[in-house]
Amino acid sequence: MLRWISRCLPGFSIILLLLLLVIAFVDTAKWFPPPWNSRTPATGDPSKSSPGPLTLAQKIFIVYSVLVHVDAFAFAVRLSWALSKVIKETQAVLQRRSWTKPSASRSSTDSHFVDSPTIQPRQSFADADQSIYKTNNLDDSGAEDGEVVHAIILPNYREDIDTLRTTLNVLASHPRAPYRYEVYLAMEEKEAQAPSKAATLISVFEKAFLNIRSTFHPAGLPGEIAGKSSNVAYAARRIIEIHRATPNSNLNNVIITVMDADTHLSQDYFSEIRRLHYKHITEADRSFYVCPIIFDRNSNETPILVRCADLMWGFAGLSAMYPGSPICIPTSVYSLPLVLAERVGGWDGDPTAIGEDMHMLLKCYFETGGDIVPRAIYSPASQCNISSSIPRGWRRVLDTGLARYRQALRHMWGALDTGFAVRKFFVNLPKRAPRLKHLLLMHLLWEAHFLPCHLTIVLLFSSLYTFYMPESLIHPALLWTFWFTGLLRGLSFVWMNLSILLYDRWHSICVRARMNDMVRAGISDTGFSYRSWWHPRHLLERICFPIAGTVFGSVPAVHAEICHFWTDRLVYRVSEKPMFATSPV
Repeated sequence: MLRWISRCLPGFSIILLLLLLVIAFVDTAKWFPPPWNSRTPATGDPSKSSPGPLTLAQKIFIVYSVLVHVDAFAFAVRLSWALSKVIKETQAVLQRRSWTKPSASRSSTDSHFVDSPTIQPRQSFADADQSIYKTNNLDDSGAEDGEVVHAIILPNYREDIDTLRTTLNVLASHPRAPYRYEVYLAMEEKEAQAPSKAATLISVFEKAFLNIRSTFHPAGLPGEIAGKSSNVAYAARRIIEIHRATPNSNLNNVIITVMDADTHLSQDYFSEIRRLHYKHITEADRSFYVCPIIFDRNSNETPILVRCADLMWGFAGLSAMYPGSPICIPTSVYSLPLVLAERVGGWDGDPTAIGEDMHMLLKCYFETGGDIVPRAIYSPASQCNISSSIPRGWRRVLDTGLARYRQALRHMWGALDTGFAVRKFFVNLPKRAPRLKHLLLMHLLWEAHFLPCHLTIVLLFSSLYTFYMPESLIHPALLWTFWFTGLLRGLSFVWMNLSILLYDRWHSICVRARMNDMVRAGISDTGFSYRSWWHPRHLLERICFPIAGTVFGSVPAVHAEICHFWTDRLVYRVSEKPMFATSPV
C-alpha cells in the first residue's frame, strides 16, 4: 500500500491542486465551511458587488501560484547561467586537444573506417601512429597502476543495423578505441534478428575495439520488463563477471558508459573521464559522470514543435550544470566506475526503472548515503530527433508528432522515480540526517515530475478566471497575484530566449567540432544540422517553445501520472530514427 501511495505521489499532487482550485474559487460552502470557504453573497448587479475576504484556500493558492512561477523563472535564469559555463568549458575541452596529423606512411584504410556494409577493419592497430594515441594532451603521470578501460553498453532492440554500424564507426574512429574500449551490444533475446545482427557487427568491428561482445536479455525474468533498463542491467552483470574473472584486472580503472543506439560520442568524452579519473583519484570510486545532450543531426528536417520539445529536453539536463552544482541528473548518456555499480547492486530492470538514467543516479545516491560525486563532462552527446518514414507533407508532420508524444510519455513515465526516491529517503532517514544535497536533489525531481503539470494547470485556471470573472469581484490580493505571475511568465519567456541565443552559440561550436572529427574519420552518414539565430525556422522556435513544452511535456506528464494509479508498466516502443545518405563530407 505504501509503495503504491509513493508511486502515485505526482498524480495525487495534481488531484490536490485541482481540489484547491475548486475550494478556493467555487461556491462550495455547504461542503467546506469557513475558514476554507466563506463568501459574501453577491448582489444582482456585478458593478455594485464587492469581493469578499480572502479564504484560507485562496491564500494558499496565492502563495503556491507565486512559488510555482518563481521556480519557473529561476529555472530560466539558472539555465542561462549554466549555458554560459558550458560554452566556456566546451571550448576548454577542445583546446586541450593536441591535434597531430597522422604519419604519411599510414594508409587510408588504417586511418579510418568507411561506412559501407562491407566495411573492413583496420589491418594492424598495433602499428597505428602513436602520436594519434596521445591526442588530447593528457597527463599520464597518475596512471602508474594501469590505464582506464571503458566498458561501453549499447542497448538496442529492433534497431536498424545501419544505425548501430554508424554508432560503432564513430566509436571506432577514436584513437584509444582499439586499446581501451570494450563494447557490449545489449540486446533482447526475443528479437529474432538479434543474434545475426550481433554476429555481423562483431565480425566487422572485432579488431576495432579491445573487445566487442553481445548479451541477450532473456524474456520472462522475474520482476523485469523488456526495455533499455533491463538490457543494461543484464549487460552490466556480464561486465562485472568478466572483469572479476580476469586475472590482474584493476576494477578501479574500469568505467562503464551507457549510451543510446543512435548516440554519437566524441573522443573527448572518454578523454575527459580519464583526465578527471586520475585528477580526482581519491574520489574515483564514487564519481558519476554526466554530459549534456545536443540535437545536431537532423533537427532542421524535424517539425518545429518536435524540435522545440527536444530543445527543452536538452535544457532540462543542461540547467543542472551551473558552476558549483552539487548534483546533476543524466539524460540518456552517463558513466560510472564498475566498483560503484557493483557496490550498489547494479542496474534495476523492474518497471520503476524505465527511466534508467535518472534511476541509476538515484540508486547510487541513496545506496551510498549521498556520497557520490557528480562530474560534468563538457563534451556533448550528439542525438537524433524523432523521425518518420513518410517522405513529406502533413502526414509526416503528424506521424512524427505522434511518435514524439509516445517518446515523451515514456520519458514522463519516469515519474515513478519520485516514488523510488521518497521510499529510499525514508529508509535511509534513521541512518543519516537530511543534507542540503538531499533537498537540491528533491528539487530537481520536483522540477521534472511536478512543475510542468502544476504550472500549466495554474496558468490555464488564471487565464480562464480573469477572463470570465468581472474585475470588481476579484479580491485585490488575487488581482496582484495574477499580475505578478503574468510578469514572471513574461520575464521567463524573455530569459528563455536569452538561453536559446546562448544555446545557438554552443550548438555551433559543437557541430563544427563534430564535423571536423567526422571528416578526419571519413564517416559521412552522421548528419549535421546547423543553427542560425536569424533563420525563420529558428526565430519561430522562440515563440513556439511554450506550446511544445505543454504538448510534449505537461500533457504526457499528466497522462503518465494519472495512469500510475492503476499500473506501473508501459510497453517499450522503439522510436524511429532517421537514415542519413552516404555522401562526401
